Amino acid sequence: MDMIRLIASDLDATLLDGQSRLPPDFAETVRALAERGIRFAAASGRPIYTLEEMFAPLRDDIIFVGDNGGAICWKGENLYVSEMDAADWHTLAGQARSAGHAAVLCGLETAYVEEQFRPYDGVFKRFYTKVEYVPHLEDVTARVDKFTIYFPEGDSQKGYDALYGPVWGGRFSVAVAGADWVDIMNPGVHKGAALLRLGERLGVSPEGMMAFGDTFNDAEMLKAAKYGFLVENGSPALREEVPFLAPPNTEYGVMQILHRVLAQNGRVCEADFRRAK
Repeated sequence: MDMIRLIASDLDATLLDGQSRLPPDFAETVRALAERGIRFAAASGRPIYTLEEMFAPLRDDIIFVGDNGGAICWKGENLYVSEMDAADWHTLAGQARSAGHAAVLCGLETAYVEEQFRPYDGVFKRFYTKVEYVPHLEDVTARVDKFTIYFPEGDSQKGYDALYGPVWGGRFSVAVAGADWVDIMNPGVHKGAALLRLGERLGVSPEGMMAFGDTFNDAEMLKAAKYGFLVENGSPALREEVPFLAPPNTEYGVMQILHRVLAQNGRVCEADFRRAK
């Protein structure tokens, strides 16, 4: 038997349902976990400031892992920030502009987008509650921890395969973050590294960790935790890499597993769960 002490979950298409809503009993469940000494982390490609607004009533109960591991915050304290070098993201901005791609420069306090992509404002503000439009991204002087590209046609994998993976994968941490996004962070920055940093901080080994996700920017996190769950609606290609399978997000699959953890007071074993392979 293992004792779960740290649980991390992706949001979109994982914890959130098909309408991007939190499960009805989410707050009560997180507080019940905390009472048993089990910490919950929201691990997302969204920035910290967006996560703090989304989970405002639970700000002191949830650890926030933002920008795919680029920043970690707990109870208002920044535990970790991976700031990108300006020369690096300047190069990325020029490349994205030449390719005609809509780039989002993820500042620690605001997201920046070039004016030409304002027509996608409704999409950007679903994920970035603070967006500033500028003539050129290179004009920005803010601290940045992630560079992301939006693909309105839903062909992010094609963009990754053709450009961002082969050209930048050796220099940065590059991941497909669903059908519409490719995320670029400093090398070694991803949700899995963030989970292990949290484990060190809290004194929790991978055997005491549980994680949930749906796509490639979750892969490292799902493999870092002994109990890593791909939701059933997730990327089929990941089933060979991830230990366990959870019900789909439309059935609040993450919550089904969390309720089981609570019922067993955090004590679990591999036989309790459905294998992904």
